[in-house]
Amino acid sequence: MLFGKELYPDFDLYGWSKYMLEPLENPRPLKNSGFLRRLAHTRSRLRQAHTAFSTNTDIRLVDPGAPKVSVMLITYNHEKYISEALDSILMQERDFDIEINVIDDCSTDSTQNIVRDYQGRYPEVINCYFNEHNVGYIATQLNTYRGFQTLRGEYFALLEGDDYWTDPKKLKEQVAFLEGNTEYVACAHDTLKIFEDGRPSEHFLPFKAFGRNRAKMPDLVSMAGVFHLSSIVYRNKFGLNPPQCLADPYSCEVIINMLYGQFGDFYCINKYMSAYRVHGAGVFSTRNLESIWLFHMHGYRRFAFYMGARYWVLFSRSVIGFSRHALLAHRKGECPLRLKTRMIFVAHLLVAGLVFIITKPIDLFTKRGQGYGFEYVYVIEHIRGRLKNNYPRIESLIPNSLIRIYLILETRIPAVRDLRLRLKRFSQRSQEEN
Repeated sequence: MLFGKELYPDFDLYGWSKYMLEPLENPRPLKNSGFLRRLAHTRSRLRQAHTAFSTNTDIRLVDPGAPKVSVMLITYNHEKYISEALDSILMQERDFDIEINVIDDCSTDSTQNIVRDYQGRYPEVINCYFNEHNVGYIATQLNTYRGFQTLRGEYFALLEGDDYWTDPKKLKEQVAFLEGNTEYVACAHDTLKIFEDGRPSEHFLPFKAFGRNRAKMPDLVSMAGVFHLSSIVYRNKFGLNPPQCLADPYSCEVIINMLYGQFGDFYCINKYMSAYRVHGAGVFSTRNLESIWLFHMHGYRRFAFYMGARYWVLFSRSVIGFSRHALLAHRKGECPLRLKTRMIFVAHLLVAGLVFIITKPIDLFTKRGQGYGFEYVYVIEHIRGRLKNNYPRIESLIPNSLIRIYLILETRIPAVRDLRLRLKRFSQRSQEEN
């Protein structure tokens, strides 16, 4: 694999390093640090290889017969709905090739038989990937990750077996937009939310939520993704080699959107072209709200370290809203939480609030620019150098997490204010040189 240890044995991809994809444009100030110099060189090689592989042209060269669009259809015990989902894909009006990759998690009903019947009728379009054993709820994302490894198209869409598309021109419109607007990484639309218990249908309304058609990365973080999975067509930025963070058990569609949000903006078409069905047999419908909230909280925390410090403030804002919503639901009696769960949400609320309040005014944490990751690494190394000079015997025992705490708690001390000023001057000087 492109991201495996065979190619980069000194790079721990699955260790959730905050340096993984954060750009480090100018490593020259780190020339006196052997570890950071090697790290910068390794990340530079990784990003160069990733960029070269992730272009649409290279994907075509790897497989000249690859379709224009790949559709991943994720199923588990969806015998009542799978036919409608497949028909909604097959009815798409298009002038390009597509493939439908059905990823089934060892269904115990007749879902696999229905899929095989469709494959017999459309062998050139439908591919089946059936698990021999059920991976279960907590490992659902591992199943999705395997599906990502089958996507050969220049663009891809995701759909669950109990959802469906409502507009036959959905793929055609979204692909046409992405073809003509290369600065966007994905195209989404509104989604109809259907309740099978008789409640009236609702809309996912990302257009009204944003008040505009364009969603940037901070929007995706602060508003928890907002787009439903069935509504999005993505550029295939990773080819057949998705990053292994997508295999994490706590990853989800929100994390997928944030991951691709690093490469460009999302565009929203102001009409609904897909339907999301809410019923008792759904993956999340079978779990209580407490389990779902804890699941997403763990995912946010792990992905925050993956994304790096650049989005800490936005992640903190999302965690604050998430925790307050859960605690308020408990107070109103809508979702009683165990004492242990309440303590977890209170702890996240306090820590995220502290990080957000203290770090928001600091340019180090709020600046948005290509040199951001580099500045963060520089200030961490600067503080580590001071520790090494004053406490050489214990410097190696101090993790970077304690240095981050130092930055947060000592923000108003003159020495740290002086460090911020010198960091600003250094950044300005680097920009002038470039």
